[in-house]
Amino acid sequence: MLARRRVLSAGAGSMTIVGHMLLWFVLSLATAELPAFTAGTELRVVSPDLLTVYSSGRVQEDLLTIDLPLDPGVEVRLLVFAPNASDEEVAVALSMGAAIYARVALDQADLLIHVSDRVEPLSLREWLADVHAIELVMSTRRVR
Repeated sequence: MLARRRVLSAGAGSMTIVGHMLLWFVLSLATAELPAFTAGTELRVVSPDLLTVYSSGRVQEDLLTIDLPLDPGVEVRLLVFAPNASDEEVAVALSMGAAIYARVALDQADLLIHVSDRVEPLSLREWLADVHAIELVMSTRRVR
């Protein structure tokens, strides 16, 4: 399990227990439309028209690794496939309506998700860590 510890104190720059609870609550509400991520879940990063697969990764234990050779700010769609998904579930995930809108973060180490009830994009890295205890590792190697 991903071990994440933060010092809980009243000092500047630290987060209180109430702050953690509030962050978790806000993330839970804002991401109600996002699918669950359990061991074996596959994430595909595809083009906006869903025709080009840029990369994919599968949750193994508490880790999701994606090799994503895209520039910062590139718009992508995320397709999520549950472990042992049926043909019908795969068809739904491949539909334009089920695709999650996202952009590659400026540091290329995250995907920023557009969530309908939020103004600011949601960090996939933070959401996976805080809600599912999954670490996102993105490699940005380029093949030329």
